[in-house]
Amino acid sequence: NSTRTTPMKCSSIEEGSDMRGRAPMPESEGKTSRIAVPLTLITSVFTLAVYFAAGWLFLSIVGSVLGDPMTFYLESMHNDALRVASAIFFIGLNALVGLVVLRCIRYVIMSAENEHVEMRLQRLRELDPMWDEDVLQCTEIMRKGSKSFFLASWLLPSWVREPALALYSFCRKADDDIDEGSIEGAQDRLKRLHQRLDDAYNGVPQPNCVDRAFSAVVRAFEIPKEMPEALLDGFLWDLSDRRYETLSDVIAYSSRVASSVGGMMTVLMGGKDSVTFARAFDLGVAMQLTNIARDVGEDARNGRVYLPADLLAEEGLTPEELKANPTFSPALGRVVQKLLHRADELYERADSGISMLPRSCRVAIRAARLIYCEIGRKLELRACNSIASRAVVGKKHKVALAL
Repeated sequence: NSTRTTPMKCSSIEEGSDMRGRAPMPESEGKTSRIAVPLTLITSVFTLAVYFAAGWLFLSIVGSVLGDPMTFYLESMHNDALRVASAIFFIGLNALVGLVVLRCIRYVIMSAENEHVEMRLQRLRELDPMWDEDVLQCTEIMRKGSKSFFLASWLLPSWVREPALALYSFCRKADDDIDEGSIEGAQDRLKRLHQRLDDAYNGVPQPNCVDRAFSAVVRAFEIPKEMPEALLDGFLWDLSDRRYETLSDVIAYSSRVASSVGGMMTVLMGGKDSVTFARAFDLGVAMQLTNIARDVGEDARNGRVYLPADLLAEEGLTPEELKANPTFSPALGRVVQKLLHRADELYERADSGISMLPRSCRVAIRAARLIYCEIGRKLELRACNSIASRAVVGKKHKVALAL
């Protein structure tokens, strides 16, 4: 799913909100759910079997040395009900012992990685002496500005959550800086953003909590500068009032404003191979396509149309007509549906990438994917009408999806 000319030479990712003033993250009940449920069941059964096997092996070794009182006890009994109960207890004991043993082994194996994480966090505080205070401010920014991402971020391990909040805060504030103020001054504001980015990477950030924390994160985690530069490139596309002729053009835009952020998140979580990043970029594009489908009316009233012109033309519509008169019609609903269908394909493809992330990070990213995808399902329930109002996922529903 590569795009035409993105600085990253890829499609898109994401974690979070879309940097165009929109909410954050969800999943679907259709094709994706039918695949995810059996996979989850199979994984659970396999995990239980591994725990049982590990526990049986451990207890067998102990029994060979000390003797196996459980076997002696079962052989001496003549009550079938007691034998069944004892067998169930034996299976549960094996699984429990296996869980404890494997967790201990994992702790030993992961100790080197934990040391590496501690070094990274220590490095953050060295690069930003006010790190703890700055992260608190960034947390407050994201709590107010991106409720879905903020909710999903609680599922991230602490060593990822704080850097992620700092990263997203910079992207959020950058987007706000572009949108706030006169249209004529937007280009100057974009130039100042490029200067702020240069300063952050050079270790001389602007004297504010967001820039200081962002500078510490990109240097501590060695995030390629091309990734935030791609985000700013997406802002330039917005300022140039670009017309998106095809779905490929929309994906190229999405790779800048969403995949760039997803790529940075993947670096934070320790992603290294190209496949992990490719799937992260797919997730970013999927989330951005969901955003575009959800915000058709709001964007049109602001003079922007991100729906592909060729898909609109197939239904007898044009971007200019949509901007001049943002009115819902079944034809427009069909265009939005096609966008959601493409997003669903990318969500499904991105699932394999989530399993490549560290286990402690998968729940949060999966929750983000489910919450965002659910926006599409909400839209479909209202015939893909995103003109009158935005489709939203309620807080309780978000929590249920996250869990």
